[in-house]
Amino acid sequence: MSPRGVHARLPFMVTVERLDHRNLATAEQIWYLQHAAYREEAALIGSAGLPPLMETVAGIRGCGETFYGIRDEHGSLIAAISVKTNGDAVTVCRLMVHPAMFRRGLARRLLAHVERECADAARIRVTAAAKNEPAVRLYASMGFVPAQTFSPVPGLSLTEYVKILR
Repeated sequence: MSPRGVHARLPFMVTVERLDHRNLATAEQIWYLQHAAYREEAALIGSAGLPPLMETVAGIRGCGETFYGIRDEHGSLIAAISVKTNGDAVTVCRLMVHPAMFRRGLARRLLAHVERECADAARIRVTAAAKNEPAVRLYASMGFVPAQTFSPVPGLSLTEYVKILR
């Protein structure tokens, strides 16, 4: 990687697809990706009790979110995002990239896709751990601004970021 943060090229065409998380096989793929990604985040921020690491496949299947994902050339799920819409606001519930695929622009691609899919929304919200510097940099670079900071459990500080779309 160059000092300017240029993303490594991927050996396949990146396509974002809608995922049916109610399908058992898809939910299992999301669960696997979620655990791989959030274990890395837990280590990065020093908090082993992240809620996504406690979620089950059944929890994913019943969550009521809309999922989009990116698969590699072999069909493996390597990145995903889920959102919920409430009125004119879209909330990113989870954004995850397989650790082997970090720093390749996949999270940026998924966020941009959600912006296009939710073009009628007035704003998009996303939450990140204050210590998750890569996520904080990504959100800032895409026009998200800090809205509030809170601590859902002792020792974990989260910041909600908002991007106004209209």
